[in-house]
Amino acid sequence: MNKNNLLYSLIFPILMLANVSSALAKAETSVENSPVAILKSMTYDLIEALKASEKNLKQDPAIVHQLVTTHIAPRLDFIAASRWVLGKHWRDADRAQKIRFIKEFRQLLIRFYSTALAEYALTHKIDHNIMHFLPLRKKDDKDVTVHSIVHPPGSNKNVPVNYQMHKTRKGWKIYDVSIEGISMITTYKSSFAPQLRSSGVSGLIKSLVERNQKLSTKTVSLNTKN
Repeated sequence: MNKNNLLYSLIFPILMLANVSSALAKAETSVENSPVAILKSMTYDLIEALKASEKNLKQDPAIVHQLVTTHIAPRLDFIAASRWVLGKHWRDADRAQKIRFIKEFRQLLIRFYSTALAEYALTHKIDHNIMHFLPLRKKDDKDVTVHSIVHPPGSNKNVPVNYQMHKTRKGWKIYDVSIEGISMITTYKSSFAPQLRSSGVSGLIKSLVERNQKLSTKTVSLNTKN
């Protein structure tokens, strides 16, 4: 995944439905908690929270981390994502390792996501016309792909962003995001593979702890600069 695709995967999924009015999003959600309606409502609420916090972001970019944790994290299935990212190594890991990996992987995604969004929000105006959602091509009671087209600001390029969602006991949740056909799970799985081969799950967990500490430091540096 190149730098631009990574940016799309971190930033634009969050901004995806700013063109949907609050009344429409909430009306659809009230009629049926469909995957598309849930994504619309979730994203609209985050956009509104970002706009409300706009004046304070330069003094405290860490606000974005709080907003992502509140509005996005509850709709992500970190357990399923962790299981698929580890692949065969999931079966070999003991319960304590699984719990620790899920915790660190969750923190990595949220911090990486939040840091990128904070950098974007500090230099760009949040636009309300960035995303177009397509109707569900295949309706399924348990697993769906939600297709969307992103129109990056200042670019004529249309970027396909697809969300893999499945129905859990707690409702529909996202377990993967694909940018121009490149899967987040596949990307992380490939990225983690060398570490897993050389030092196993325990070594990967140690590496994630270090990465999370660096991302935490980066958030602090953003705060200091602004």
